Amino acid sequence: MPLGKADDSTVPSTVEGSPGITEVTGAALQQNNPVKATGVTDTQIGVAAITSKTNILGGLYGEFADGIQAYFDYVNAPTSEGGQGGLYGRQLKIIANRDDKFFSNQQTVKASLAEDHAFATFVATPQFFGARDLADARQPTFHWNINPEMFGHLNIFGTVGALCFACLGQGLPFLAQEQHFTKVAVLAYGVAASSKQCGQAIEASFKKYPSADVVFSDYNLQFAQADLSADVSQMKAKGVQFIMTCIDQKEALVLAKEISKQRLNAVQNLPNAYDPQFVADNAQYLEGSFNEPQFVPLEETPKLAEEALFEQWMQKSGKAIHELSIEGWIAANEFVHGLKLAGPDFSQQKLINSLNQETHF
Repeated sequence: MPLGKADDSTVPSTVEGSPGITEVTGAALQQNNPVKATGVTDTQIGVAAITSKTNILGGLYGEFADGIQAYFDYVNAPTSEGGQGGLYGRQLKIIANRDDKFFSNQQTVKASLAEDHAFATFVATPQFFGARDLADARQPTFHWNINPEMFGHLNIFGTVGALCFACLGQGLPFLAQEQHFTKVAVLAYGVAASSKQCGQAIEASFKKYPSADVVFSDYNLQFAQADLSADVSQMKAKGVQFIMTCIDQKEALVLAKEISKQRLNAVQNLPNAYDPQFVADNAQYLEGSFNEPQFVPLEETPKLAEEALFEQWMQKSGKAIHELSIEGWIAANEFVHGLKLAGPDFSQQKLINSLNQETHF
């Protein structure tokens, strides 16, 4: 189902014996029934956002909220202005926008649950230690999925499906084969379990699908590590042509500069660098690298209707478009889709139950 488009077909139930459900349409979308739920009034549905706006990685995590706001603007706007006229007679609103400052995710989540009284919570953070607290509170949660902690919690919904950092994949071995790379390397953080698992899984994938030899690996990088000269020196000695990483874009740039300095003839795969300005500013170091966004790139033609809609409302907001604003839009879209499945008599649990029937968002 295209994101943001109502689908008249029935969403099949994932629970045996349960009937399928559909998004409500037409007049029912403005049916303002009394709803007793935290964060909900007769005129508003309030949500909280938690991001790592302040961080040591240089990541633009705070812009996740920009994408959420742009989608809410679209839903809230009158139909005469191209919007949807609100939902169930209510406006969608971010009533709390918290910064976990990278190191305090669990504390920030606990504070939000205790103080914000939000109907749902949106999360974009490198570390997601508050996942259990959100699960225990049965709080509908929508997040940029780079974290494995969502796994097993029926109330947490990612912008992509639950991640398996330890699972093997064919994508990178296939890319290496297509580009005729025969010697590759893998780098990951040792201070983040998900990053380390990611690196080890990439190496294991090449063992299962041996399109190239992993001749160097380092799974002990530190956050914001400034010196990667020793790693690059070893990669150069071993003839590495392709470097796959489970690190942020700032660290990828540190690596790229050292690659240039030592004249290593190798390119990177960048899992976290869908940032036109960042790439343009550092083109001399990043040229030739591969980028791996979790969504269809905006440069793809013909452009998806949903992406054109995203660009239109981001332009109206006056905010810059980056990877995280796109992810925020997707998360907000998923939230609204769940509300439309739940119907005018929605509740937090109905939202959770409805989205857990969805198999093809």
